[in-house]
Amino acid sequence: MKHNSYFPQDQVEPIETLDEFYDELREYYDELFPLDEGAAALMTGLVEEFRKGSALQPPPLCRYLGVGCATGTLENRISDVGLDVTGIDRNPDMIETCRRRMKRGYSSTRFFEMAAIDMARYLREGSFHIIACVNNTLPYFADETLIRKFIHDARRLLAPGGKLVLQVLNFDGLPANLPAKLRDRGSVRVTLERGLEAESEGLRELKATLERGSGQRFELQSGTRLFPTTRDRLEAWGREAGFGDFLWGSDYAGRPWSKESEYTVGVLS
Repeated sequence: MKHNSYFPQDQVEPIETLDEFYDELREYYDELFPLDEGAAALMTGLVEEFRKGSALQPPPLCRYLGVGCATGTLENRISDVGLDVTGIDRNPDMIETCRRRMKRGYSSTRFFEMAAIDMARYLREGSFHIIACVNNTLPYFADETLIRKFIHDARRLLAPGGKLVLQVLNFDGLPANLPAKLRDRGSVRVTLERGLEAESEGLRELKATLERGSGQRFELQSGTRLFPTTRDRLEAWGREAGFGDFLWGSDYAGRPWSKESEYTVGVLS
């Protein structure tokens, strides 16, 4: 990615791994990736749908699992709509942030340091009614086998009639074998620039630079790859795992999906 000419190259600090890059980014995470209220509205709607469809009166507590929950803004936001909320993330510092933000008195909300690949090992089969993997988490698995395993594991963890919510970058709209510039994110304190370079076997390499208001810049070095989770691939893997119904949109409000959409949002059941 290009450096702005008014920032000397010697102010750029190379960061070797994505985890180390997130160590620098964590303080600004919620400024760069604020809660999308549409996501909260979608989850609340799915809870209401679950309650109306329950044969039991009163209906049982709806159980939610957030995979790759980061700082837990979505999970903490929806914890007051009658949900039993579990959030998992492999980054221990993110989980610590989640726990600090938990609302007092909400014993039905919990967060665990756990990688998505391990969730079927530690969580009970058939115990969740909603599983969400959003914020473009899935492509960072960087491996088709691991992504397919996640979708199969999610199907196993869902109770009958449960739903899997996915939100990923719309890889269908990215130019094949060419670099792609992602939308910049920023606040008064920080700017995040990102791009994707084409790699072999269809993978994309993430390029990212974090710039603080002081002018200090952190640049992610090579090695972080994303797997292009196109809509057709997600649907094929979902059918393979046993999902039969698919609702696709460009955002959480369900606006029509197209190749020009920035994101792909799916509800699998």
